[in-house]
Formats: sequence, structure tokens, C-alpha cells
Amino acid sequence: MHPFMQSAKSRPHLLLRAALALPALLLVGQTAQAAQWKWLDAQGVMHYSDVPPPPTVPARNILQRPAQTVAPMQTAASPSSAPAGAKQQASSALEKKIAEKKAADQAAQEQAKLRQQQEQALQNQQNCLQAQQQLQILDSGQRMVQIDAQGQRTIMDDAQRAAEHARIAGLIAQYCR
Repeated sequence: MHPFMQSAKSRPHLLLRAALALPALLLVGQTAQAAQWKWLDAQGVMHYSDVPPPPTVPARNILQRPAQTVAPMQTAASPSSAPAGAKQQASSALEKKIAEKKAADQAAQEQAKLRQQQEQALQNQQNCLQAQQQLQILDSGQRMVQIDAQGQRTIMDDAQRAAEHARIAGLIAQYCR
């Protein structure tokens, strides 16, 4: 059966639904009217609010502003702006936030410094192990080959081996502390 052709018994039920929906619709209309601000966002969507639109909304897209303007708030620097107790509370809260920020910044700097020291210690340890391995190879007595500026291989003589030994010993002294 078609919904419009329902029996008389179910029609009061439809009337009850309509009666309940009407106040809801009126409430939505009043909410939009009670809003003080009305603007279009970048996508063209209409907004109603009791708070101003975000600063990204251009002035030409603000369609309605509040009817009453609120007196500007007095700054904390003005002598009559607040009682002395409120000023002290605001000042102490601000000082506390500043102190917390300084402590957090100092902790972050200390963490970064510690991380850098750990990285440097790891690099020094790797350099130490590499230098010790090179010294073991040099002291093994095996023939050592160097490549000159022209890309030619030349076998190291005793003087070159001694110079390389001194260089590696310096690296070990520097990195293996």
C-alpha cells in the first residue's frame, strides 16, 4: 500500500512525528540567528558562530558581524586593569612558564651535547680499531704496496714502513684513549 494511502490508525502517528520535528527545525533556525558571526570559507560553505572566523577568511567573505561590540580588554600594564593579586598571579604564572621553557631548552641542549659526545666516542673507537688492525698488518712483515700519484703500485721499503708505522702509532695515540 502506498504511504499516503495508509489507514486512519497510523495517521496520528505521522502527525506526532511532524509535531516533534517542527520545534527541532525552529531551534536550528534560532541557533543560526543567535550566532553573531556569519562567513563563507574558502570552499564556499556558510558558517554561523559566536566566535570570529579564523584570520585566513578574507574580510569580503564575512557576511555578518556581531551587533554589539565588546569593550576592548585592558592590558595588564594599565594600573587600573586588575587587582594587585590578579597581577601577581598572572606574573608568577608567566614567570613559571618562562622558567619551564628555559629548563626544557637547557635539557634539550644537554641531550644534544650528550648525543654528540656519544657519537664522537663511537667514531673514535672505530678509528682506534682500524688503526690497530693496520698496525698489525704492517708489523706482520708482509710486503706492503702503495699506489703513487700516477696510479702505479710500488712496494714499500723499510723507510716508508717506518714512516707508516709512526703515522699509525700517532693515530692510535689520538683515538685509543
